[in-house]
Amino acid sequence: MLSLNIRSESSILKFSAAGAGFFALVGIGWGLWAHSMAIVFDGSYSLVSLGLSLLSLMALRVSTSPADNRFNFGRLPAEPLAIAVKGLVILLVCLVSFGAAVLAIVHGGREVAAGKAIFFALLSVLLCFFIWWRLRKANTSLQSGLVEAEQHQWWMDGVLSLAVLLGFVLTWSLQFTAMAHWALYADPVLVILVSGYFIQVPLKMLKNAVNELLMVSPSAELRKQVYRELESLGISHRQCKMAKSGSYLLLEVRIGIERVEQMQGVQQQLERKLAELPLEPVIWLDFYCLNHSKQQQLA
Repeated sequence: MLSLNIRSESSILKFSAAGAGFFALVGIGWGLWAHSMAIVFDGSYSLVSLGLSLLSLMALRVSTSPADNRFNFGRLPAEPLAIAVKGLVILLVCLVSFGAAVLAIVHGGREVAAGKAIFFALLSVLLCFFIWWRLRKANTSLQSGLVEAEQHQWWMDGVLSLAVLLGFVLTWSLQFTAMAHWALYADPVLVILVSGYFIQVPLKMLKNAVNELLMVSPSAELRKQVYRELESLGISHRQCKMAKSGSYLLLEVRIGIERVEQMQGVQQQLERKLAELPLEPVIWLDFYCLNHSKQQQLA
């Protein structure tokens, strides 16, 4: 089951990376041709997305590597670490673009070839939302944090392209009115509005990823679901600790040594009961004596 998910996850991440590479080349080239800061920003964002998609693929391979002498517990934090880096880079792109657009306004705006820009923006809207929809559809079964981060990237790119399209239509319309001089400011104003609005997306990505790196307890809904399965095996919620790390649920269950015979096969039972979760369970059983003088870790 896990191996099938990994192959599907890898395929969808490669699909996302290919799309980002296409948009990066076309967007930057077209933006320079049309003299549009907004399209260059769109293409630059796609270039960053390409690098981040490749980072996601690397994180997927690393996180599924087996434990060894150096990484005794495996490399599970690789996924949230990659998502944190993605969030930080997207945040920096938004901030830099915001600053560049402000400078463009201060220096009198920027003239844009609206006809060329409108055609590219329309094509970009259609393809970005198609890729976002494809990732969203695939992730309904995968439930992958890495694919979800890719979804955020393409949703941002799609809405950015839609805003750029509407802005260029407005710019083109203004050229035939007495307010034609304001058309110079449309391009940088679009960048300010979109980059300012989307700052919340990378901030949310960073927050969730840092929580996972710090092993913060997962959502209440997920905890309740796990507790129900534990109680069906006679295990109290007070006997377990859990955390989420990327696509994995880390679960430690403490059981008194006097219940060893009663708890035989409990790990296999837990794995079967938790198989329906959207996360891959990684379970440790901790058997202890009542006087806490002796413990044996079984994994």
